[in-house]
Amino acid sequence: MGSWLKRQKADPIPWLMEKACPPIRYRIQTEIQNLPADDVDVMATRNESYNYKPPYSTSTTQSDDGTWFTSLAGFETLNVSRGRGPGTLYQYRSLIEYGWGTDHPIVWRTSELLQGLLWQDPGVDLCELKGYCGGDPGVESYLRKMLSHHALALLSRSHFHDDIGVKRKTAELLDELDAFYQGDIHKKIYTGELTRVIETEDGPADEVCAVISPDAIRPEQWLFILFGHSPSLRSDQRAQEILGRVVQYMFTHPHPEVEVLEVGGKVFDRYMEFTIRNLEQKDYEEKKLVGRLLQELEFLARAGVLEDIPKAKALLEWLIGLQDEEGVVRAEEFVEKAGHRLDYSYFPLEDNWRGKHKKFTDVTFRLLLILTILDSNS
Repeated sequence: MGSWLKRQKADPIPWLMEKACPPIRYRIQTEIQNLPADDVDVMATRNESYNYKPPYSTSTTQSDDGTWFTSLAGFETLNVSRGRGPGTLYQYRSLIEYGWGTDHPIVWRTSELLQGLLWQDPGVDLCELKGYCGGDPGVESYLRKMLSHHALALLSRSHFHDDIGVKRKTAELLDELDAFYQGDIHKKIYTGELTRVIETEDGPADEVCAVISPDAIRPEQWLFILFGHSPSLRSDQRAQEILGRVVQYMFTHPHPEVEVLEVGGKVFDRYMEFTIRNLEQKDYEEKKLVGRLLQELEFLARAGVLEDIPKAKALLEWLIGLQDEEGVVRAEEFVEKAGHRLDYSYFPLEDNWRGKHKKFTDVTFRLLLILTILDSNS
């Protein structure tokens, strides 16, 4: 259906290279312009990225064991003086998204920890998750499997997809997905309901939650990160057919508003990761969620399925239409007031959105990246 990039009102790269932060400029050079790593300008921008305040500050709080804040999957507001902040999975992913490579000792140190999580090594400390286990081996087994899936996705994202262990675990997961996404998938994922009392402005009230099976393989971000950054999955016909079943389920079945996971008598809250399943264009406009939408569209584009989803294509066309005559997305009335790291574990890349151009450089780059990915897929 033609080039997506040609639908832009103008090429935003000159504006971005003038206004954007080092990580965005570095990723334009390497992911959009495809300049070689030894290019003089690329090397200069990469050094800028390593010295850019947000990732540099993140790197200084890493512990010797490769973790951050004695936490693996936790997420707390940053407070370095009290030893609290986003956990290791989030911090590692953010450094990769900022353009840091695995040749950097900070990244390499945590990649070794991820290898232990990948193989569910019982010797790897569960950090903040130990408190959930309560001596129950079933809960520990579930948590280690969850961490293994996340580690697999992150290792693939950071170009370890040729590692023999990553290849083996990818093949094992593909077999699991093939078996799970057959028959009545919805009943496999949701096993019942749980009612609990919550506090509201009007006082206590009952909240009905959908209960997720601990055996479920839900269509979550980590799964699309894996498919999007694993060349073997992208080129394998069977893998693409299985992913097609996952996507078909996503957009033909309702997503419960409130979900919980029940393992070993413990209840964990789970949150919807793909708003695109439930929200329409008017919702993204009214709730100012263009940043969130761009992140989700990138996942779908990298996995090679965006163009198979009519709703995703329509939303992308709408975003392209928000560009101005420079090709810049300045639709401030639809973009979040601030990028909350609880929602955007790596997005935005700018240090904050208070500057005149920073919000616009982030969303403009993200749209450009999606269009580039789509054209490279065709």
